[in-house]
Amino acid sequence: MSDIPISSTDQQTSMNQQTSIRKILSITLRSLLIAIILYFLYRQMSAHWDEIGAYSWTVDFIWFIPSILAGLVTFVIMASAWRSIIASFGHRLRLRDAFRIIYLSDLGRYIPGKVWQLFGVLYLARQKGVPPEQAGASFVLVQMFAIPASFLVFVLAAQLEPLLLIDQISFLGEKSSYFITGIMVTMCVLLVVYPQWFISMGNNLLRRLKRPEVHFHLDKRVALFVFVRYFLGWTCYGIAFWLFVRAVVPDSQLTLMAGIGLFNAAYQIGYLTLIAPGGFGPRELVMGTMLAPFVGPIGPAVAIAARLWAIVIEALAALLALAVRKK
Repeated sequence: MSDIPISSTDQQTSMNQQTSIRKILSITLRSLLIAIILYFLYRQMSAHWDEIGAYSWTVDFIWFIPSILAGLVTFVIMASAWRSIIASFGHRLRLRDAFRIIYLSDLGRYIPGKVWQLFGVLYLARQKGVPPEQAGASFVLVQMFAIPASFLVFVLAAQLEPLLLIDQISFLGEKSSYFITGIMVTMCVLLVVYPQWFISMGNNLLRRLKRPEVHFHLDKRVALFVFVRYFLGWTCYGIAFWLFVRAVVPDSQLTLMAGIGLFNAAYQIGYLTLIAPGGFGPRELVMGTMLAPFVGPIGPAVAIAARLWAIVIEALAALLALAVRKK
C-alpha cells in the first residue's frame, strides 16, 4: 500500500491549526495566571477589609504634590539616560524629544507582553531619524541597565532597613543578606566594566524578538554614566513613593530607606511579570506584603492607592510628552 502524498495546502492548514492551538493555550495560561494573582490580591484585601474600612483616609497635599513632582523628575532623569544610550549610536536628540519618545511609548506597558512598549519606541524614534535596529537595541540596553540599577537600590536600602530583606531571608542563614547584596553589587560592577558581555546577551534577546542584531562598542564611561543615571532615577522614584505614603498615611512608620527599597522591589517584580499589563497585580501583591511591618493591615489598600498615584504621574508625563512639538 503506497503512502498518500500530503499537499502543501494541507501542510499549511495543519501548521495554521497548530499555531492557533498554541495561541489559545498561551492566552488561556496567561489568563489563568492573572486570575490566580488577582485572587491572592483579593484575599490580601478581604482579610483586612475591616481595618481598611475603619481607617481615616486623608490626602495631605503638602506631601502629595511633592510626590508627584519627584515622580516627574524621575522620568526626566531616566529620559536623559536613554538619550545618552541613543547618543552612543551617533544620534543627538534633545532631552525633550527623548522624554517624548520614552513616555509615550511607555504607555505600552499596560498591554500584556511589553511588546507594544518596544514598538512605540521603534515608531517614535524613527520619526527622529533613529533606525529601528538601533532603537530596538536601545530598548534592550535600557532593560540591561535600569533593572539591575533598581535592584541595587533595593538591596542597599535593605542593608539600612532590615525589615525589607534581612529579616525576610533569615531562614537562609546568618549573613545571607550580605551575600545577596554582594552578588548584586558584583553584577552591577561587571555591567559597567564589561558592558560588551551584557550587550551580547541583549543581542540574544533581539534574536528572540526576531529583530536584527546591532553590534557596537559601548564605552565604559558611557556605561557608567547611564548606570548612575538609572540608579539616581530609581532612588528619586522611591523618594516620591515615600512622600506619597506620608501623604495618605500620616502615622506611617515607613522610613525613607524602607520606602525607596520596597518600591523598587515591588516595581521590578511587577515589570518582570510579563503576563501582567503594567505589572498590575504582582506589584500590588508584593508591595502590600512589604508595607505591612510599616503601616499595618492597611498595606494592601496603600499599595492599590499607590498604583492610582503612579497612573497620575504617568498620565501627566504622557500629557507633557504630547505637548512637546515634533519639530
